[in-house]
Amino acid sequence: MKKSLIIAVLLLFADVIHLKSQSFISSEDELVNGYNVKIAGTDYDYHSCIPGFRECMIVRAENGTDFMEWETDKPVPAGKKKYAAFIWVTAIGSNTGLAPMVLTTSLNNKFTFYSDGRKEWKIDSDDGSSLAFNAIMTDQHGNHHGYMILRIPSEKLREGKPLNIKVTGGNAHLTSWYMTFKKQIKTGITLNAFPAILKKDNARLQLVEVAVFYFGNDSECSIYANNKLVAQSMLKFGYNKVDAGLPQVSKPTKINLKVVAGDFTAKGQVTLDPVRKWNLSFIQHSHTDIGYTRSQTEILAEHLRYIDYALDYCDATDSFPDNARFRWTCEASWPVDEYLKSRPPAQVERLIKRIREGRIEVTGMYFNFDEIPDEQILASSLAAAGRIRDKGIPVTLAMQNDVNGIGWCMNDYFNQLGIKYLNMGTHGHRALICFDKPTMFWWESPSGNRILTFRAEHYMTGNTVFEIQSGDLDKFRYNLLNYLRNLEKLNYPYEDMAIQLSGYLTDNSPPSTIASDMIRKWDEVFEWPKLSTSTAVSFFSRMEKEHGSEFPVIRGAWPDWWTDGFGASARETSVTRKTAASLIANTGALSMAAIAGIDIPEQVACKPRLVNDALLFYTEHTTGYSESVREPLSQPTMEQRAMKESYAWEANRRAASLGEDAMGLLQSLFKREKEPSLVVFNSLNWSRSGLTVVYIDHQIVPLNSEAGVFDRSGNRIPAQALSHRADGTYWAIWLDTVPAFGYRKYIIRPLDEKSSRIKTEKPQLLENKWYSIVPDYSRGTLSSWFDKDIQLELVDKNSKYGLAEFILEQLGNRSQMESKKLVDFRRLGLDTVWFESAAEGPVFNSIIFRGESETAVNPAGYSIEFRLYNTEKRLEAVCSIVKKSITDPESFYIAFPLYLNDGRHFTEVQGGIIETGKDQITGSSNDWYTVQNFTSVKNQNAQLVMGCAEMPLMQFGAINTGRYRAGAMPQTTSIFSWPMNNYWVTNFNADQRGGHTWTYYLTSSDDVSGSFATRFGWGSRVPFLTRILPGNGTGDNMDSGSFIEGWPGNVILISSRPADDGKSLLVQMRETEGNETVPELYNGLTGRKLVITEADPAGKPTGRSLNILKPHESKFFLVGID
Repeated sequence: MKKSLIIAVLLLFADVIHLKSQSFISSEDELVNGYNVKIAGTDYDYHSCIPGFRECMIVRAENGTDFMEWETDKPVPAGKKKYAAFIWVTAIGSNTGLAPMVLTTSLNNKFTFYSDGRKEWKIDSDDGSSLAFNAIMTDQHGNHHGYMILRIPSEKLREGKPLNIKVTGGNAHLTSWYMTFKKQIKTGITLNAFPAILKKDNARLQLVEVAVFYFGNDSECSIYANNKLVAQSMLKFGYNKVDAGLPQVSKPTKINLKVVAGDFTAKGQVTLDPVRKWNLSFIQHSHTDIGYTRSQTEILAEHLRYIDYALDYCDATDSFPDNARFRWTCEASWPVDEYLKSRPPAQVERLIKRIREGRIEVTGMYFNFDEIPDEQILASSLAAAGRIRDKGIPVTLAMQNDVNGIGWCMNDYFNQLGIKYLNMGTHGHRALICFDKPTMFWWESPSGNRILTFRAEHYMTGNTVFEIQSGDLDKFRYNLLNYLRNLEKLNYPYEDMAIQLSGYLTDNSPPSTIASDMIRKWDEVFEWPKLSTSTAVSFFSRMEKEHGSEFPVIRGAWPDWWTDGFGASARETSVTRKTAASLIANTGALSMAAIAGIDIPEQVACKPRLVNDALLFYTEHTTGYSESVREPLSQPTMEQRAMKESYAWEANRRAASLGEDAMGLLQSLFKREKEPSLVVFNSLNWSRSGLTVVYIDHQIVPLNSEAGVFDRSGNRIPAQALSHRADGTYWAIWLDTVPAFGYRKYIIRPLDEKSSRIKTEKPQLLENKWYSIVPDYSRGTLSSWFDKDIQLELVDKNSKYGLAEFILEQLGNRSQMESKKLVDFRRLGLDTVWFESAAEGPVFNSIIFRGESETAVNPAGYSIEFRLYNTEKRLEAVCSIVKKSITDPESFYIAFPLYLNDGRHFTEVQGGIIETGKDQITGSSNDWYTVQNFTSVKNQNAQLVMGCAEMPLMQFGAINTGRYRAGAMPQTTSIFSWPMNNYWVTNFNADQRGGHTWTYYLTSSDDVSGSFATRFGWGSRVPFLTRILPGNGTGDNMDSGSFIEGWPGNVILISSRPADDGKSLLVQMRETEGNETVPELYNGLTGRKLVITEADPAGKPTGRSLNILKPHESKFFLVGID
């Protein structure tokens, strides 16, 4: 009885969306369609009070200039009725702050209304005109949707002329908004055939929706299909929706429908197609933001509680039909890892039992990451998955949500860890999304490894589109079926689809059983589509089994659009990158100590993990509070910002401590010399030269003395003082050929001389044996950079910018980036610039400019120093700014108008080198990139390489901000560094302040290999480690050498550290030249060949015996130290 009643109600149900009591319309009004055609405005896509209709225009109350304008239909001739009532569909943002909006017309009407949250209002004018709003729906965000009615006396109209209506956002500095939907309000019907089969007794009927715009008195209506009565309902003023069930068809069939209500009659024809037998898998998870919705300390604890609740909800739904039982996906592995450490054994066993049943699944990503973490950090993030797996819990799927890209190296990592599937729940906010529809494909790494990957819908589509959390079956089924209809239009080829959802419409959502309850309701009404709760692995394994051979293979990086937000945290991004590079050096030093037979104290051995833990928490994709830009000084903003920043500084502090520990261990290998000595360690796997900056106490080199640094043969190496303190001096020392993964010792003698001098006169050029550079004193840039070796001018003479020119960009509003465009902006150079000084020294010669800008704290808030090295073919630009705190949208660029005929851009991403714009999935970020260690421009004969240790964001070919064009390639060989911006509207910092310094390193060569660029970039960023040993010793030993020898020339050592077993090193290598390689390594101290075993990123042997590095592969090995 209950089942039949539900069916009857559904078949005859009329969803009526009408003006309440028609309170702003009277018999004196002639209704006129208030929207006919757009004149101007920003197009937008948003839900409306008319189901399925989303096309609209939007204005925001940011700066008083944002407007939209449109034309109405022509009103009827004057005199027929007293008023013309122009009506259109609208929405007003009701939760973003009180702001004015001004509506004007071509008849000089003017009305000011506000985003004040009222559901209905009316404004009367002295001339008899009025403007009214009537909300008929409040959406899940609290915004009001309904009709706007502009009532104008008929005698004031221009006969036969439509009205132009303009709405302008106020100058409120808020993101408060108003929308006009591009929907004509005219009497008529729309017919929608949905892909659904209804149950009715023993019949199975196809669902057709009849949508009626009706502007008369309430009236009973009848609906006929091919002259047969199929439904009856009451029509009310406004939009009405009636559902009807029609007999199933086995081929496309045209059906004539007619709606009759009193004097109103409307006809239409609909084509019924055979209904596809859809199977929808609903995958529930909590999107893991560390912060954002609530404080980090609160949220971290909540995600463990959610697992407890998920277990309870499994118990609570055990009696449900299998397809409706509660299932849960743990989006991140961090909560599971912590849960297994902290819960009682019985509760842990309870979790493991549900995992084995397939009711709960664990995924492999520690958190959701963008492109700030390097390859070593990302590898360390998988240690938790290894620990979980060690407890017998399968981890076969990785899930990355929100972030619209992922490091390419993860593909190789997942393969080695046994993770078969990757689910990408990407988010198109301020971003393009790869593919025009959800797509399953084999994602191929640079080495040819593959992982089955699903570019899913948004990670909360079940909430944002289907509105499952409302508990409203009618709303849910309309949204779901309309979604499937659109998916069919996009030619989605399969009948299985996965939909992600959370328990509620929020990030960090607790689980709920709402989906289970909704599916049970659904099953009472619908035969098809079939709905079920599901784990992601269940969906993947079914798709792989049924269609695995059909999926395309796509080889390309997946750069992330959202990484631009870290330009709003330049200081912490900088320190994080420098810490990550130091960690590579420091763990390398620990590896050297281990290979030399030094016991690593337990308190030291655990420190790399603690550094990585802090780095993981900083590089996780969430920066701060959801309202950080709208409320930059609020308590939640300030608290979450401080907590997020603390992770970066914690990592920096711990890494520095680890470095001292490593040096403290290694120094025991070296005897004191008669004179003070400098021991230098190179943790990379090739013999390299480069710069190190050493702080030398005045006890060793007194103030006003020169540091004489000599190698074992008595050759003096270049050293140059940088700055002094009371107790010591920072010295720039150029090191020559420090052995691979090894060391070299130097003697230090204080000398009574000066090798550097400051000059106040302006040099016309700076020159060494490789380069000449010409300063432009009017702009504080270089107008020429000439390579003497290859006889090339490297600066584009046709560019309007000089080399390293400062460009300030100010936006008229932030919202244009939300619309994926940039039209309201201005760009400025420095307000003033002047020559400060020049210097000559044994390491480099330099020229310093100072300047002032609106964005800097003046006077002299900006400076740039060009360093031309005398020791290597190398140019540096050292930039500093004292940033003014500004919350208006702004950014700045540093221009590098490089020129190389027929040059192409290449960039190191996480996991390898790509040709920029080409070797990436179409739709991934191509307006800006996160450069790891270097980027280059090259042709067949020459290569220019540059990088920046601190500021990774760069744009290629032009300033591309706001371009948003999938597949676009760089237009020129120019590069624009993008150190800072505050363009986001949520989560990221609204301002930056204080002193920042960053350095660009550049070189050129006729060597166009990837190895050349890789070594220059890595060698410039990963520091040498140094130890100064006082003199008064008796002998010399250990002049130079390698701790490990035999490194292949086409391999880069990503990282090394003592493994957890205490018997080996965990070594990560990446092949760089496209050649298969079998590493053979030797103990450089004993000459003994080292045993190498293939491992996974968690440091566990894979069991495979072949220690082969495939071309371009990233791989892990255990290298025995016994």
